[in-house]
Amino acid sequence: MQAQCIPGFGTAKCTPWTAGRCTGAKAEPASPALPIWELVWEDHFDSQTCVPDTSGTLRPSPEFWSPETGYKRGKELQWYQPKNAECKDGALVITARRERQAWEKPQGPQCQVVNWDSIEQPLDNASCAVCAPPYFQYYNPCDLVRNDDSGGPACDCSESAEFTSASLMTRGKKEFSYGLFELRAKIDTRPGAWSSWWAIGDFDYVPWPKNGEIDIMDAFQRMVKASVIHSGESGLPSSAIQHAGARMIDREWEKYYHTWQLEWDKDFMEIRIDGEAILKLDLSVADPKRTSWPNPFTQGKKFFMILNLAVGGHSGGDASLTQFPTQLHVDYIRVYQKKGTT
Repeated sequence: MQAQCIPGFGTAKCTPWTAGRCTGAKAEPASPALPIWELVWEDHFDSQTCVPDTSGTLRPSPEFWSPETGYKRGKELQWYQPKNAECKDGALVITARRERQAWEKPQGPQCQVVNWDSIEQPLDNASCAVCAPPYFQYYNPCDLVRNDDSGGPACDCSESAEFTSASLMTRGKKEFSYGLFELRAKIDTRPGAWSSWWAIGDFDYVPWPKNGEIDIMDAFQRMVKASVIHSGESGLPSSAIQHAGARMIDREWEKYYHTWQLEWDKDFMEIRIDGEAILKLDLSVADPKRTSWPNPFTQGKKFFMILNLAVGGHSGGDASLTQFPTQLHVDYIRVYQKKGTT
């Protein structure tokens, strides 16, 4: 009631004003509502969640994470093993190490059969050789699992591995759909080092790429990349469709921790680094009318996370150019779900 509207100083638009009432031009619409996020899970990789092994070294919580063992994918050079991941100074540290030089020949066979009953399927050291470099065969017999609770491959090629590293997954333990996913990490993208934080659909035995893939952090060769992958019309891996965005970085950038986020709604995904969006995708691009297959990113389908440091492979680059070890440091991972809007 006591306000005055004086033309000038940017207030001329208020000229048709009377006491107690604003009768100016039609009001502008309010800004879009903002989501209200509720924390549903987090891992700070400290003594509250990590657990000591028999030697007293803190390891990632088995309640959240399952370590992978062996050569897994992408023609990568590293043999994954649990001991390359430890919780140290309040962070998860995954270390990739050079175990021997490429020209050093391992004594004895490349791979050895461990905890396998050959009555079920004949298996010997010679037939396991295809699981090691340079072949990297991933199907039978390399996908056979030991007859114990370790989850390791029956074809053990660890003694002949040139590099070792670690990969952790939340499959069957922590799986999520829509929400806000956040990681704070420090990376190394020298040639050969390939840090990743990604999610894979886990539903109805649907194979890749029909189950969908979300690469939130893909860091290699001075680049940080984000991508979303789904099936093409044929449904075959060779016709997978990738939507991606990336930015270049330098060694100074890698000295510090940075934050990656995935915001995933029923209609879109947006992946950000330090608050800057590098990929935003309308999820209708994966609808059946475009791909002939069900959209893996809608209807609340569950995805599990993988956190790993690979060596070489399709994207990592030439590891011979880098002095190892190299490390991936992860301060925390948090998952939020929307409980409403402002």
